Amino acid sequence: MSNWVMDRIANSPNPIKENALTIWVLHADKKPPHIGISIESKFFSLKINGKDEDLPILSLHQLIHKKRIPTLTIQLTIDENHENVKQVFSNYGSKIKTPETCLSPITELLLPTYKDLILIELLDKLNEKNQIETISSFYLPKEYNGIPEYNRETIKNRLHAIQSA
Repeated sequence: MSNWVMDRIANSPNPIKENALTIWVLHADKKPPHIGISIESKFFSLKINGKDEDLPILSLHQLIHKKRIPTLTIQLTIDENHENVKQVFSNYGSKIKTPETCLSPITELLLPTYKDLILIELLDKLNEKNQIETISSFYLPKEYNGIPEYNRETIKNRLHAIQSA
């Protein structure tokens, strides 16, 4: 993982601006983590068994705190609007289909010229463009030293395992 991510994590309970465009890395200690995005206090996420659209951030916060889910939030400086985020997610079905991942609609929204990125590649590109404002965390284990390294094959295998369960 890129060292700059760990250097920028602010260990405060909730410093993000809920209206800001924010990437959520849920289960940040897993390979691969689950990724969603929020804007104007609404959360969007493409999942293997469904899709979150316009989920109130309060519901997400409650879930994270109830289950103590290791989470990173990456607040962006990108000026985006709720309707555009909603439109991008509406282009996807009700659940992930091959070769899509939870990152597919987020990449389409943030870096439309790129396809098939994994999280650290997306974050590196956003960082290069100075589009990351803050990185915050919830419930990270003490030994946490960054998003675990994984590749596209890891994602494919995880999606297959969930679909087969």
